[in-house]
Amino acid sequence: MPIRPLRWSWLWVAAIACSKTAPLPAAPTPPPSQTATPSQTATQPSAATPNSPVAAAASTPQPGDLRTDIDEAARARAVEGKAIFHKEFSIAEGMGPHFNFSSCAACHNLPGSGGHGDKLHSARLTVINGSTDGLPQRAVPGFEVLQPTPGVPINMRKPPPLFGLGLIEALDDAYISSHCGVSADDGIHGIANVNPGQKRVGRFGYKAHTSTILDFVSNALNAEMGITNPVDKDPRMFKDADAVPDPEVPTATVERIADYVRALAPPSPPAVDAKAQKIFADIGCATCHRPQTAPGVQAYSDICLHDVGEDFSSHMKDFLAGPSHWRTAPLWGLRWRDHYFHDDRIDDLDKAIRAHGGEATKVRERYAALPAEAQTALVKWLHTL
Repeated sequence: MPIRPLRWSWLWVAAIACSKTAPLPAAPTPPPSQTATPSQTATQPSAATPNSPVAAAASTPQPGDLRTDIDEAARARAVEGKAIFHKEFSIAEGMGPHFNFSSCAACHNLPGSGGHGDKLHSARLTVINGSTDGLPQRAVPGFEVLQPTPGVPINMRKPPPLFGLGLIEALDDAYISSHCGVSADDGIHGIANVNPGQKRVGRFGYKAHTSTILDFVSNALNAEMGITNPVDKDPRMFKDADAVPDPEVPTATVERIADYVRALAPPSPPAVDAKAQKIFADIGCATCHRPQTAPGVQAYSDICLHDVGEDFSSHMKDFLAGPSHWRTAPLWGLRWRDHYFHDDRIDDLDKAIRAHGGEATKVRERYAALPAEAQTALVKWLHTL
C-alpha cells in the first residue's frame, strides 16, 4: 500500500512564546480568489471584520458549543456533521487498513467535542522519499502495522483543539502574510507558510501546513482513519488496499464534518487583568501571540511560523517550515490544557515559557528576569485564556 502523503491538518503546537506588540491595522477584504465557498458562507462571516467573530460567537460558550452567529441552515449542517464526527467507522465501512483511531471524536474530546487529545492519541510522522508523511500506528486484521525506515526521524504530535477554526479559516491570506510577528531588536521574523498544492497561505496544523477546513478534514479521514474520499486531489490518496470500494465516503460526508468544525465556537475571551496583560506586552509575548489575531479574532497567535530553537527540531521540513519552525500556537482555550507543546513534553506553564529558544530567546530572558510576583501574575492570567 502506498504511504499517504502528509497534510497533517490535525497538528497544532501548544507553545507559549512572546514578544512586543504593535498597533493592529484594519484587516483587508479578501480578494475573490480567497473568499468562502457557498457552503462556507453561511457558517463564517469575514473574520477580518470588526465586531464580527468573537463578539458574535458568544455569551460564554462551553466547549463543543456551536457559534451563535450562524444561520439555521448552517446549524443543521453542523449538527449533521457532529453526528459523523462522533461516528465509529467499521472495517466494513472502509476504516483502515492502516489507521490510528476509528472516529474523529476519539482524538478530539478534551474538554468536550472538538477539543484536543491526549498524548496517547498522538499522530506519528516520519520522512518518506524525502517528504514529511504520516505513518499510522495500527492496522486491521490481515495487514501489518507500518514501520518507519531505520534511522529516519520520527515525530509525535498530539491532536489539537478545533474550537474557533472557522474564524481562522476566514482570515485573508494577504492579511496573515503581512501581520507575521517581526521584531528586529528581538530577532523575531515570522513567515507565513504556503501550501503549494492548495496555492494558499497555510493556517492549520502545527506547521501551518493546511489552508482550508475541508482539506483539513479530508486528509484526517484518510490519514487518521484510512477512510478514502474524493476531496483530496493527490492520486496516492484515492485508493487503499482494503476490500471496500474507493472512495469509501462521498464528498458530502467530508463537507458535513467540515461544517461542524467550522461552526465550533471559539473560547470566550478572558477577564481583563490589566497588570498581567501589560506584562505580556512589555516582555514581548504579543508579537507572536497576538491578542488580536485580526479584528474580532482573539486567538493569541499571528498564525505564522517562527523558529523556536534546536530543542524543538522535528528534523523534518514542511513546505517553508524548517525543522525548528512551528506555527505560533493560538492560546485561546489554554484554560483547558495542562500539558504544552506539540508532544505534551511539559506539564507546567512556567516551565513551558522558560523552554522557548530561537526567536523567543530574548523574550524568555525578560520573563526570567521578572520578579517572582510578576511571573506568578502572568502565569495565573494565561491559565484563564
